[in-house]
Amino acid sequence: MKNILIFNDISGLGNCSLSANLPIFTHLGHYCMPVVTACYSSQTGFSNFAVMPNPDTVDFARRIAANAVPSAFYVGFCNDTTTLNGVKTVVDDVLNKGCYLFVDPIMGDNGKLYPVFDDAYVSAMKSLVTRADCISPNLTEACLLCNVDYDELTKHKSDSDYIHRCQKVFSKFLTVVKTKSAVITGVNQGDKISNLVLQNDGIEVVTTNRVDIDFSGTGDIFSSVLLGELINGKTLFCATEIAADFVSRSAQATMRTDRRFGVDFCKLLNTL
Repeated sequence: MKNILIFNDISGLGNCSLSANLPIFTHLGHYCMPVVTACYSSQTGFSNFAVMPNPDTVDFARRIAANAVPSAFYVGFCNDTTTLNGVKTVVDDVLNKGCYLFVDPIMGDNGKLYPVFDDAYVSAMKSLVTRADCISPNLTEACLLCNVDYDELTKHKSDSDYIHRCQKVFSKFLTVVKTKSAVITGVNQGDKISNLVLQNDGIEVVTTNRVDIDFSGTGDIFSSVLLGELINGKTLFCATEIAADFVSRSAQATMRTDRRFGVDFCKLLNTL
């Protein structure tokens, strides 16, 4: 069992963020130590969401870590630059004690930042990921981190060599971003969706079937399974295969058609 100090928000609607982290990490055998970065009435895909930020994120985290030293950090949705910089401060407190740092650099999707973020947040995230053992950006976030033109890249997504184009574009990603390893998620290829597994020895691709609806929260589910399996001793490629397969099957098992409410992953936890 590993102690995971989790920085993420909680949303009343969306079945995402901490609602994904806690059951998945627990099922995989880990002890969860959540620090709520903010409370949202619903995830930001709903137009009328309200937010209650936590200005005491740093104090909460330090009080938790004083009683139980974390084996791993999971950094997810931080609602503003001040919160993210506070998380960096906490990370620096104990990172030299051998703690594993995993960052899901949640910033945007479909080529755009989420409405709560700005360029200052992107800059702060670029600083944090240089400390990370592994990060899991989606394609939009990967482009933001290494200054790739998302629109220029994705205009080729119908081409037969699109995945090879992505591999070439991100071949120097680890060097540019200065992180140890990464999984770039959500490379859309029509009825398939791919993930690029980046390590020092090159890039591998994990591909699964894609459902027609781009559900909210799939990134949180993916990153939770990925980290949970990594600290259970799986290789990055194997953990990516497990995470991608679980997300795909969870999406296929979800009956609703409104993407904003997320996927029904809990009923498949016993298959992990």
